[in-house]
Amino acid sequence: MGNTTSILITANDNEDFKCIHNALNSQNDLNIIGVENDETNTIIKSERLKPDVLIFDLKPSGIDGVELAPIIHRRSPSTGIIMMCDIDENDYAGKALRAGILGYLLRKADMNKILPAVKIVSLGGYYISASILLKAFSTLTLMKRFPGQFLEIGDNYPAFSSTERSIVEYIVQGFSDDEIAFHLNLSAGTIRNYMTVIKRKTKQKSRIRAVIFSLIHGLVSIEQTGLLNY
Repeated sequence: MGNTTSILITANDNEDFKCIHNALNSQNDLNIIGVENDETNTIIKSERLKPDVLIFDLKPSGIDGVELAPIIHRRSPSTGIIMMCDIDENDYAGKALRAGILGYLLRKADMNKILPAVKIVSLGGYYISASILLKAFSTLTLMKRFPGQFLEIGDNYPAFSSTERSIVEYIVQGFSDDEIAFHLNLSAGTIRNYMTVIKRKTKQKSRIRAVIFSLIHGLVSIEQTGLLNY
């Protein structure tokens, strides 16, 4: 992707657009290359511009983000999609992720998380609203929605260090690498190195799967993440 992340914004609410634009416009490593307000032009512009990240924030009108994602990926496979949504339901969040959406944020709760979401999604990671993580990824939901996708490693689950547990807990709460680094008095690069170790220990290939695996198998306490307070 180079040193600059290209972003296409699709929004049909002026206030939402202003919030997204203001969150991203001052960042030197981000480049807003287009703005649209409907599904058809989003498809056309995504194919033409091939943005690194598409932020999809359309109030219900025609095609929703779940239906749009496969269409976008056929035309621009490398584009990471972030969907802003009002639907705080596990079924819909599961559909969004299975459709290839990497970022799932709630409009009212997560406007202040746009920047870290873009940073993570631009690197191929997942960014899920902390307030819906438990609903979207309860143990039973995971096993039904993603059958066979989590590797069993027997009864001898890997042990996490206190720092590794803290990192996973912060990720669940929606913190970016830079924010986690600040809280733990480490560098962002060190946080990424720890995340590589965490993925290796859990035998998961992505950040979000490693985090979910950790919750399912008790490597991190759900109570310590603070999610039960949402």
